[in-house]
Amino acid sequence: MSASASPPASSSSSAPSPLVKRLPPGLWTALAWLVAALYPIVEYVVLPRGSGYSLSYPEDGLDAPAAKALLALACALALTGSTLLRRRPLPAYVLVLAGTLVSTAAWRQDEIPPLQFLATDVALYCLAAVRPRRTSLTAGAATLAALACYFVLRPLFGDDSGVAPEPFLALTAAVAWLIGNAVHQARAHTEELYARAAVQAVTAERLRIAREMHDTVAHTIGVIALQAGAAARVVETQPEKAREAMLVVERAGRETLSGLRHLLGTLREGDAGRDDGARGPEAAPSRQVPARGGPPPAPGLAD
Repeated sequence: MSASASPPASSSSSAPSPLVKRLPPGLWTALAWLVAALYPIVEYVVLPRGSGYSLSYPEDGLDAPAAKALLALACALALTGSTLLRRRPLPAYVLVLAGTLVSTAAWRQDEIPPLQFLATDVALYCLAAVRPRRTSLTAGAATLAALACYFVLRPLFGDDSGVAPEPFLALTAAVAWLIGNAVHQARAHTEELYARAAVQAVTAERLRIAREMHDTVAHTIGVIALQAGAAARVVETQPEKAREAMLVVERAGRETLSGLRHLLGTLREGDAGRDDGARGPEAAPSRQVPARGGPPPAPGLAD
């Protein structure tokens, strides 16, 4: 058995992302809302009466045509909001919240069951994860205001017995917002780290170029000084040797100037690209059109 074991193939770059990240957030919201909407229909309406009974979901709760129309409207609002959750998070969240409230009216409920509020929590998490904090706080405040209205009006128009679910729902909404805001801050921090790393890489490259320019110029000046000194000593006795030394000086100076032109031209092109990207495309052409009849540009290494 002389076969050598081959090293395992690296799967870090080709590993698929988790299912939670691959599916769009609107799909999770729609699934949560549909499960919460279909479960009571199947459990308390479709199945035989002996299988269970609920005060929140009575068996005849959807017998009226108006109740069915309200439930269909609630489903349309929630699914439309789930579809728009990635492109327009705030209006989409308002639609999901409105669908949840309309569904309670369809069942003639005086409170929001926790299962029915799950889709709203998912949408609030998605909103807090992708939008600024002020926008997500506005959505969270609207959610708490709706829950407060239910909590205040329920004793006046409904049954005040039992434990009110509104404080629990407010807690779940707060937890969903906190998790989404933490994801938003982590993403912003990661982007800031990438931006700092890019700036540091540019700075390090500029320092490397500066050191290279310094070494090149120092070496060339040393060669020029040696050759010029030698030419000065033999200019009268050996003019051919002096001429060769001066040609070496000329060649070294030209090669150094050419290298410096290339380096400085590259740096200026990079600066021009960053300036044009920061000021917008409309400001870029103005840098390349000289004034007619104006003075020529001053000579320099990058000319």
